[in-house]
Amino acid sequence: MCCQSIPTDNARMGLSQNDLFELSGIDPTLVISLQYKEASNIAKRPLYHRDFPALLHRSTAARLKKANTLLRRKNLRLVIWDAFRPQETQWALWDACGHDPRYVADPSRNSSLHSHGCAVDVSLVHLDGTAAAVPTGFDDFSPRAASDFIHPNPIVRQNMRYLKEAMWAAGFGTLPHEWWHFMDKDYQKLPCIETRTLPPALQSMIQSTR
Repeated sequence: MCCQSIPTDNARMGLSQNDLFELSGIDPTLVISLQYKEASNIAKRPLYHRDFPALLHRSTAARLKKANTLLRRKNLRLVIWDAFRPQETQWALWDACGHDPRYVADPSRNSSLHSHGCAVDVSLVHLDGTAAAVPTGFDDFSPRAASDFIHPNPIVRQNMRYLKEAMWAAGFGTLPHEWWHFMDKDYQKLPCIETRTLPPALQSMIQSTR
C-alpha cells in the first residue's frame, strides 16, 4: 500500500522521532473514544489521562484511514477504542485480567503490539453518529467476542463482515479472541516504543495513571 500523507501537527507534540501520529488529525470522520480513559474497564479505574491522545505509527495510521474510507461506502465509520498503549498500561491490564494470555499479552514475555503503535481496537457507528450493531462491548472476554463467532443477529454479522473486509483490504490482521482488535500486517518491522522516548508531555500523562 502506498503510504498516504497524514496532515497532523506532530511538531507540536514532539512525536516525530517515534513516527507516532495523532489519529484525530488524519481523518475528521474517525470517532475517538479511548476506553481506558474511563473506569468501565477490567482494571476498574481510568488508565489514561483524560488528555491522552489516540496515537498510531505513521504507516498504521495511513492504513486505518484507508479502512475508514472503505467503511464509509457502507454507511459506517470507525470508532477508536484503543491505539498506542504505553507499557505501564499493559502491565496494569495484565494484572487486572488475572494474567490470562488469551486476552492480554504478558508484558514480561512479549510487548503488546499496542505498545508498538501498530495495533488498534475499533468499533463502528453509522455516518450520522448513531451506534452500529456489534457483537459485544469492549473488553468482553466471553465466547461472543471471538472474531469468528457467528452472531445470531444478521445485522451484526453484516457489520462484522464489512469491518473485517475493510480492515483486511487496508492491511490489517485479526486476533482470534477479540473482534475489535486489528494489527498492522507489517508489525514485525515496527519496534516497541519505550515510554522514556516519548515527549515529556506524554510521559507525564502516563505517569499520572500509576
